[in-house]
Amino acid sequence: MSHDRFSDRPAAEKTVTQVSDDNTVLADTSCTRPTGNSTAAELGKEYQHEFTAGDDGDKTPVRTSDGEIASGQYVTQCEALVDHITPRLLQPDFHHPLENWLGRRPLRWLLKRISRSDRHGRTALERIITSYRNPDAPLSRRIRYAPIHLFIDRMRGETDVATFRKRLADHGPTVRGLVIVAQSIAEFGLTVPQKFVAPLFAVWNFTNRCNLSCKHCYQDSESAALEGELILEEKLDLVDQMGRAHMPMLALSGGEPTISTDLLPVLRRAQKHGMHTTIATNGTTMTLDRAAELAAAGLRYVEISLDSVDPARHDEFRGHRGMWKKAVAGAKNVVATDGLRLGIAMCVHQGNIDEVPDMIALAEDLGAGCFAHFNFIPVGRGLKMIAGDITPDQREKLLALLNEKMQSGGIGIISTAPQLGRMCLVGSPIDDGKASCSHAGSGSGVKARVVAKYLGGCGAGRTYICIEPGGNVTPCVYMPQRVMGNVRDKPLMRIFRESVFRDVLNDREQRLHHCEVCAFKNYCGGCRARADAYFGQLHAGDPGCIFNSKHWDKLVEDGVAVQTATDDDLPPMRHGLA
Repeated sequence: MSHDRFSDRPAAEKTVTQVSDDNTVLADTSCTRPTGNSTAAELGKEYQHEFTAGDDGDKTPVRTSDGEIASGQYVTQCEALVDHITPRLLQPDFHHPLENWLGRRPLRWLLKRISRSDRHGRTALERIITSYRNPDAPLSRRIRYAPIHLFIDRMRGETDVATFRKRLADHGPTVRGLVIVAQSIAEFGLTVPQKFVAPLFAVWNFTNRCNLSCKHCYQDSESAALEGELILEEKLDLVDQMGRAHMPMLALSGGEPTISTDLLPVLRRAQKHGMHTTIATNGTTMTLDRAAELAAAGLRYVEISLDSVDPARHDEFRGHRGMWKKAVAGAKNVVATDGLRLGIAMCVHQGNIDEVPDMIALAEDLGAGCFAHFNFIPVGRGLKMIAGDITPDQREKLLALLNEKMQSGGIGIISTAPQLGRMCLVGSPIDDGKASCSHAGSGSGVKARVVAKYLGGCGAGRTYICIEPGGNVTPCVYMPQRVMGNVRDKPLMRIFRESVFRDVLNDREQRLHHCEVCAFKNYCGGCRARADAYFGQLHAGDPGCIFNSKHWDKLVEDGVAVQTATDDDLPPMRHGLA
């Protein structure tokens, strides 16, 4: 296996000729290269551009060559757990009657017709959904689509019409997402996980400029913008491309996005396309006036990062005094602004893992509707604090705690650790328990578990992409070294569809370590960024998972990872297996 040492020049770059389903020749110019300003380039971090097959001859989920417990054994043990009051039996494969219809050619043909954009960029599917049980819709439209409306009635189940319309027909981003789903099934059929024609959302690192200097910054952000960042005209054109592709959601991050003068024009353009927009911010610039103008520009969700409930610990990690106080004030300003929802994000590492319950309580006290757990991943400046990562056992117990909170109700819980999907399957009631649906949040009941199966846990390069300040497109914000292409060279959708990274990220069979055979690979897939960060291989196993614990131990032995905790340091187990 060859290795490349990377500098500013494109390395490990190759062109691959592919042929699409419509016989169009595609030229893949994906490359693997840390940028010149990055910590990875400074340290000479190495990544591989090839995707070799696993050499373990046992291709069953019960193999124990990867961890002390295999996923197949885990399933057997979980199936033996029965709470006589609330059944929590594990059923890895859930089925909905609609799946029988979606796999048939006649329905795929219909989906292709109704999801095709007209000259105005609209689709029949949008008209069908918005006119469903809508007395204000034109009578001609309600008559024309009556047969499909009857089909929707049948699939709607026990959900009343008013609730159905509120959650679907009256929510533009959801309708846009359904257009992408329809187009995807029409083109690729029903696949597990689903292969998509376009991302469901993008995380846009809007600028590299930031007013803080956080120790774990994946972006290597600095006080000044990078040379060659996209200008406003390029940014607006990029939003238009997303709009034409019916992308439903755009998340703006950084650096610090709120200090960019381009933020408001971009939000307004996204609002024009009916996209749901969010920002991830350190919160220190969020005055009441700023929050109000962001809401007026169409912003709907603000996620503020806090590293500790202790102001001094937060400020030390962020590199500046007084930042905790400003971030909390910013959070309160968000809550006080009509039209905005607040989320509190926490990157969990050895320095704050003991504070997670208190941080959730603080988020609730601030009026946040969501608590977002972020994996610490050694990328960007995080490469210099690799000893701060938590162990697989710690992550397992952390996710059990998060799942317990999710099932109890109240504040919403999301996580960048795809293993939360598996934890929900194990630790929640089947009929009304909540399931983590990848980056889309969570839902209740069997239907949510079916959705989780098709969204497939880790969505890097599949359900979402990252856009860098200078226009590079990567599969994930934690993979700046995996460049799918640049928006200055070709359109965003071509970059998404033509990259070899997309192929391997969609193929759950093309994995190493236990991720190759895992009984939960359709719901999880392993964090691709974590695998790449530790092994330098995009398709490696996720060493943060208990099923790959032996590979974590080997990384520790080789000095690539650091074991800084023992079982005695861990909180008591809530759900899952000890």
